[in-house]
Amino acid sequence: MASQPSWARPPQVALIILAYFLIHVGVRVWAGPTLGLDDAEQALFAQQWLLNYRLRAPPLFTWALVGAGSLVGINALVIAALRYALLAMVAAFTYLTARALIRDPRLAALATFSFAAIYVFGYYSHHDLTHTTVLAAFIAASWYAFVRLVELPTLGRYLALGAAFGFGLLGKWNFLIFALALPAACLTEPQYRRLVINWRMLPAVASMVLIALPSALWAVDVGPATGDGMASLLGKPAASLFGGLVVGTANLALAVFAYPMPLLAIFLMLFGAAAWRGFRLKDGPPEPVVGAGLIGKVMVIALLLHWLLVPFAGATMFSERLLQPALQILPIYLFMLVDRVGADERPVRGYALAMAAVAVIAVAARLVVHIVCPGACRALIPFEEVAQSLRRAGFAGTGTILVAEFHLGGNLRVQFPKARVIDIGFPPRVWPAAPGQGQCLLVWPARSSIANAFDDYLVRELAVSATTPRREGSITVAVPATRARSYQVFYRLYAGSPGECR
Repeated sequence: MASQPSWARPPQVALIILAYFLIHVGVRVWAGPTLGLDDAEQALFAQQWLLNYRLRAPPLFTWALVGAGSLVGINALVIAALRYALLAMVAAFTYLTARALIRDPRLAALATFSFAAIYVFGYYSHHDLTHTTVLAAFIAASWYAFVRLVELPTLGRYLALGAAFGFGLLGKWNFLIFALALPAACLTEPQYRRLVINWRMLPAVASMVLIALPSALWAVDVGPATGDGMASLLGKPAASLFGGLVVGTANLALAVFAYPMPLLAIFLMLFGAAAWRGFRLKDGPPEPVVGAGLIGKVMVIALLLHWLLVPFAGATMFSERLLQPALQILPIYLFMLVDRVGADERPVRGYALAMAAVAVIAVAARLVVHIVCPGACRALIPFEEVAQSLRRAGFAGTGTILVAEFHLGGNLRVQFPKARVIDIGFPPRVWPAAPGQGQCLLVWPARSSIANAFDDYLVRELAVSATTPRREGSITVAVPATRARSYQVFYRLYAGSPGECR
């Protein structure tokens, strides 16, 4: 084996990952205080402790934000701190798992660094994604817990794996696919089958159920908001069963291809031949405690479970970020194959440089996208100016704010931390009770035609008469760094503290 380079030693691996995260945190701070869509959603929901907040997403990230918010308030930096704590979990447990399953420390480090070249981790997760990041953190934790259980199958390690499964389900419901695929793969191989057909599985499953079931039952009881049910994740139903099978299968195949890019392309160029030899090798070195064959079966079974959503649930759309239960372990699997036959110094060095280059490109892309601002330019909207204008219009910052979209609502929640903010599209039980005496404010973007829905909600849910006196107006603020672009909202401010809108 070649000598171990400094970047492959555990302390240096940790320092490289820390530096990588700090650079991205710096980019987030530079980008300004405006929340992205997912972050704004969480700021909006994190107003109180509940068993759950919406049917299609479980509550673990929201709980963490409620706890953090009660200590230091809610803003972009607090949400970023939670995000990078979770990404640190992904990196740490991935590296620990790689060290346990890959003999060559260089390859274990490269498997961990590979996440910088998977779009979901290397770019998307740094400016968006909340529940998906929790999912990734507990998939990584579960793989490590499983490796430790295989090493020594004690009751404590079964309970640890069950708890990781439970918290994974509280991160994102599709963790269930991984929770089914791992034991199913174990049942196909005699050396792992005993781990499933074991009395210790009962308390492990019980711990998972006790952690996840209350939130699931609460969400089912409350029901989905309009258009927010699980069907919204599955895509538009096909006109025929055959058409649905074709479209769903094709979109799943496309997502499977897209998920590991550009990682897989770089890997195949530098290690493809070695990985193929490792895959075909019959009499090689002893397998690690969890073999590559089992990991491959977990991925295949998980992908099959994804595909079963096509004929049985009518799924026609698959986002690559939803394939983490199946493919998050892929970098470790690939380097386990290379580890069977050994790696030369040249491709190792080339791959390390490629990962560094991809990481630099991702940071540069974040900077350029923020400056150029294609599309809606949500990240540049100066909500501090919107809030100041609302204060000048007479809103004191306490009472109830009604909105009809996450992005506006979450950012107003940051600007007015003493007000409750209600999104009228969600069941009233999701939002806190009226906090006493305060003002009633409605705010909606100029592009939205939602005034009638506000009127209905006020009368039906908040006992506010349609004839209650109010003042109406609009606010327009310039969007910086854009040419002749502005952001406009309309508002309605009620006199006194009408009904339950106070």
